[in-house]
Amino acid sequence: MRSIVSLSLALGLGLLAARTAQADYWDASVINDDSSFLTGNEVYHGVSQQHDLQAHAGPVADQDWSLVELTPYSSYEAIVDSVSRDLLPFSFTRMASDGTTQLQSGEFVNTSVAGVNVAMRWSWASDLFDTNFLRVGDAGCTTSCTGAAQYHIRFHETTISVPRFNNANGQVTVLIVQNSTSWTRDINGIVYFWSSSGLLMGSSPFNLAARAALVLNTSNVASGLSGTITIIHDGGYGGLTAKSVALEPATGFSFDSPGLYKPQ
Repeated sequence: MRSIVSLSLALGLGLLAARTAQADYWDASVINDDSSFLTGNEVYHGVSQQHDLQAHAGPVADQDWSLVELTPYSSYEAIVDSVSRDLLPFSFTRMASDGTTQLQSGEFVNTSVAGVNVAMRWSWASDLFDTNFLRVGDAGCTTSCTGAAQYHIRFHETTISVPRFNNANGQVTVLIVQNSTSWTRDINGIVYFWSSSGLLMGSSPFNLAARAALVLNTSNVASGLSGTITIIHDGGYGGLTAKSVALEPATGFSFDSPGLYKPQ
């Protein structure tokens, strides 16, 4: 009986060790995630993944690359959290489509509060599609990293959609955008105005300090027009709140349209 218990315990510990060592199964794939060249990993809105920086045979330090597809007039956030202390310090960077040009590096999740969790937030203010890469590497444990050197990565599109504005037929729409964070850096963004058929009709950039608000009379940008609004920004998922209020002076009626993020 004792030998059976001992065998079961040994098998259990062996399975646990195997799971720990294989947390990053992209590294075990024929097409792995060790470089921008044909990385086997792609992140998109709502993705949540567990990785490790376990050193390869050699030993060779590990690095993880993720592909990101950028769509026109959109914004994004990538967060690395639940970081093993074995990794500290490490780097989290955003790279251009050439795989060599660094575009951005991670900031503390709460911008000014030092910690081990980092994030990148950015806008893509272009009418073109593009490709970026997210790279996690340069772990403190370097070539001695084990399967316990793990981290978690989350990715969100942060574009806000407001389904209605109307500056025609006697109505005027006011857009209200609030920075709901307590960050020490400002949030920068751009408001885009679209026709009901999806044509870009105008835009207005903004900059908001912590807890500050933008009150924008949209008729100054899209006079006599109606349609929809999108907002791109570097405030992360939920960092801004927004709504439009269409006012009809003749009747005193008002019509609110909340700003919406993509569901997680």
